Amino acid sequence: MRRLSVLAPVGVLLLALIGLRPPSEAWFEPQEHRRILDRSGLILAQRPVPERGHELWVELSEISPAVIDALLAAEDDRFYHHQGLDPRALARAVVANVRAGAVVQGGSTLSQQTARILAGRSGGLWGKLGEASGAVRLELYLDKDEILTWYLNRAYFGQGATGIEAAAQQTFDESAASLSVSEAATLVGLLPAPSRRHPGVDPEAARAARASVLQRMVATGRLSAADAAEAEAEPLQLRAARPEGLAPHLVARLLDEGDEPVIHTSIEGDLQRDVEALVAKRIAALRDREVDHAAVVVVHVPTSEVRAYVGSADFHAADGQVDGARASRSPGSALKPFVYGLAFERGWRPSDVIDDAPRRYATRHGSWAPINYDGGFRGPVRLREALAGSYNVPAVALLEDVGVATLQSRLEAIGLPLPKPASHYGLGLALGDGGVTLLDLTVAYAGLARQGLWRPVQLRLDGGGGARSRGDRGSARGGVRSRGDRGSVRGGYARDEPIRFLGIEAAAMVNDVLADPVARVPSFGRRTPLARPYPASVKTGTSTDFRDNWTVGYTPTWAVGVWVGNFDGRPMGDVSGVTGAGPLWAEVMDRVTGGQAERQQLPASLVRRRTCAASGGAAGPACPLTVMDLAPASGPERAPCPLHGAAPGSEPGPRIVYPAPDTVVYVDPRIPAAHQRVPLRTSIPSRGEQITWHTGGQQIASGDPGLWQPDRSGPFTIALHLDGQPIATVDVEIQGLSR
Repeated sequence: MRRLSVLAPVGVLLLALIGLRPPSEAWFEPQEHRRILDRSGLILAQRPVPERGHELWVELSEISPAVIDALLAAEDDRFYHHQGLDPRALARAVVANVRAGAVVQGGSTLSQQTARILAGRSGGLWGKLGEASGAVRLELYLDKDEILTWYLNRAYFGQGATGIEAAAQQTFDESAASLSVSEAATLVGLLPAPSRRHPGVDPEAARAARASVLQRMVATGRLSAADAAEAEAEPLQLRAARPEGLAPHLVARLLDEGDEPVIHTSIEGDLQRDVEALVAKRIAALRDREVDHAAVVVVHVPTSEVRAYVGSADFHAADGQVDGARASRSPGSALKPFVYGLAFERGWRPSDVIDDAPRRYATRHGSWAPINYDGGFRGPVRLREALAGSYNVPAVALLEDVGVATLQSRLEAIGLPLPKPASHYGLGLALGDGGVTLLDLTVAYAGLARQGLWRPVQLRLDGGGGARSRGDRGSARGGVRSRGDRGSVRGGYARDEPIRFLGIEAAAMVNDVLADPVARVPSFGRRTPLARPYPASVKTGTSTDFRDNWTVGYTPTWAVGVWVGNFDGRPMGDVSGVTGAGPLWAEVMDRVTGGQAERQQLPASLVRRRTCAASGGAAGPACPLTVMDLAPASGPERAPCPLHGAAPGSEPGPRIVYPAPDTVVYVDPRIPAAHQRVPLRTSIPSRGEQITWHTGGQQIASGDPGLWQPDRSGPFTIALHLDGQPIATVDVEIQGLSR
């Protein structure tokens, strides 16, 4: 057997002349590979060619001359002087093999290697014979440059890269045309053993192979000794982080939707990488609270392009291939902005007062009494505070006024499908009954950022639009085309023009309220992830039993949606939108904005008018506490305040505005106490007096509003002091804490 291996090169030379028929057409068939690119053209993913890896075709003129010189010097110095087989190389191989008593050197030319790659031949004696025959056949039907082009595009360079262009991009973040002498020598040095010599696997082996190629370039006169020394001294500057493997859920989705060889997505590779890292970090911090996954969508508001898309915390986890960005889940309170938007269209204003008090509604399942997140009621509250604080009872009352069918129709018109009749959801739709996807919800919020103008989601830059969600079914009401009428999914919506789903004034009111950090204080406190150092409108949502929590927010340029939970529906360990999705939302929003954002512009049709904080009516001289809030610039004024009719100059008696007498406040022990402080408010106009609040002889808060953090359950008498003197009291009860 050893004798056969030693004499194999001689047999190759003799038998190569047999069967010189044209090369098989199958050798030159295009490879079935598909590329997914980010918006800058870098590769997010490729569908591998079986047994060949990833391939990017380039012409010889698009390859650095240094690559050609390195390849010819290392593999076939006489390539342009033989006809497929090189007798000199064969003779050298015979001598070397006889001396070694084994195969230590081959006489294969680049033509032979190309024939082996194209035909997919195996080794051994018969493989060598077929390789030689194929080389001669190639030489008869292709010119030298064509053979070299086929070789450089089909040679395997390791790490899944087939061809010089894929290898250059994957290893050095360069094109084949821009490779330096050092980089070219490094890649050519991989060819004999790409899996062992790749610099990402064994840098020392890669350097040694590079040095060997550079020496051959000097020996063959293709490089000076000085230039070789300079190239050898260059450090291996590998690509720091490759985009390949990013956005795996979106990649899988797009690959499943069509068969185009190249798909150009709207994803920003660097942003995608950073967001994936933030998701992994946040979920690692929440593991001990029974949280396994999160999903994030980043939308560029002006274009509706998705710039980052994370479907789970770990694609390779047991359930990580579930796409959380398009899984239909209960949104909790995240639909409330749309309820309020419709109410504002009907004439309600952020300054209007609604009673946050126990109510009962007749439903198909019986009587239903909604309660707030903390179990308590706040009495009369302005709509601004009710929306910013996410109070449940006012939202349900407003939906009763707006109509469930109206809300459902509006939501379906902007890509939030609710397939069952309005009677199925009932007033509970305001609190999250029904399912939506994170992608659709974030795109809908981007419509709020455009002041009520919705645009279809754009996942691609090459003419493709949105892709079908789980809930894409049913008809859209209100004259908007059904999502089922899109036609080709790859082509996106059949109608790409924007849709006006909310009046400009109504949307501007929603935006202003959701960006108001003061209005959020009674529910969330001052220090929360929602409070950014720049203007941002934001809303949270938490579903029943802490199974899902959401935070979706936006600036005029960016909309960021975050979902946190478990794909199997397990409850989380007391994780709310503020404590779960909120911090991740803040980190992603900080990343996309760079810590700076413009404030939402108010339309000229809105102005700020002074109203009574207690009644919502036009403020009069006797109103003890007034606020400036949004109102239409034209149209009738609000009626004068009905509560404070005292004559001008008379001083109404000071009182405690909140809590109202006999208020019951429920403190949820599962939520951090700092997020459940009780607001204390007075009717005293601010004139520089010192306002303090007391109970049991101890001061518990100061200012208006004061924020009180109860430490036990039970009855309390709250006393309001002005400049140290008690002037009003109110009795309240705290529930939910230990006594």
